[in-house]
Amino acid sequence: MIDNKIQINNLDILVIKGKDAEVFLQGQITNDIKITKEEDRAIYSGYCSPKGRLVAFFLIIKAKDNYYLVCPSSIGEEISKKLSMYIMRSEVSLSRATEVSFFTFYANGKEDKAFKGLLDQLPNKLMQTFKHISSTEGTNYFAITKLPGEKNRYFMLGEGELIKSIYNEINQSVGVGDFDSWNSSDIEANIPNIFKESQDKFIPQSLNLDILDAVNFKKGCYTGQEIVARTHYLGVSKRRMFQADVLIDELFNIGDPIISNNNTVGQVVNYYEKKPGSFRLLIELRLDQAESILLLKNNTLSINLSDIHLFN
Repeated sequence: MIDNKIQINNLDILVIKGKDAEVFLQGQITNDIKITKEEDRAIYSGYCSPKGRLVAFFLIIKAKDNYYLVCPSSIGEEISKKLSMYIMRSEVSLSRATEVSFFTFYANGKEDKAFKGLLDQLPNKLMQTFKHISSTEGTNYFAITKLPGEKNRYFMLGEGELIKSIYNEINQSVGVGDFDSWNSSDIEANIPNIFKESQDKFIPQSLNLDILDAVNFKKGCYTGQEIVARTHYLGVSKRRMFQADVLIDELFNIGDPIISNNNTVGQVVNYYEKKPGSFRLLIELRLDQAESILLLKNNTLSINLSDIHLFN
């Protein structure tokens, strides 16, 4: 908890607001920001360098006419500064949302009492967002979104005493998640992320952002759009992201190489430890090497090929 706010350590939220906020974001991110308003749902989106390589990956939620961009803290300040460079004369303000409370939880039915009188039900469709504002000034509000994952996984953000009281109820009934549970849930759902170590290394398609509906090819121009679109319209990407498992007793890091026949054919995108010495990873990999023997620091990877048909 930071400054009496409920927050997940190692996650940042950037808040973008103002009359021109929608237009501004539409010119920066890979997805269509209008979806958050027109369909009342959250989106995933990439943010690229001019060379079309990812420098950030966001969960974006719209609430109270503000856009909230969730990303790892390791890149939060840098991305805030980078986006601010493009505001120029637009009526847009951008800041790290230090006043916003946010947390995640996994529903099992016991949390219903926390919403009694506030919501009839939890969102039941993936990425659907329910919103509640309890005062005319809008200073007491929350937004709750159902995220992908094997469990009923939800993310809540807001300000004021209302979200704090709901947090207390949920924490007592089912418990709330930390960064480790957030990270492992993303990996299990094949949701990538961009950390300091992996900035400027991947085009969106190599991390499957097109398959995750995190890229919109009809929305118009944005930073890096020409290269992303060219890859899409010229055919199948030669590199894709896979889920893999490895038994390993030595340290490894995001960005470490994946080796096949003494050649580097991919790299680690993200990982978590399932149990001591047993790790689940997301790896970016050359498609033509997906069925080869793959090594991470001389330890053999077991790769999940169940979705390889999506890449053909």
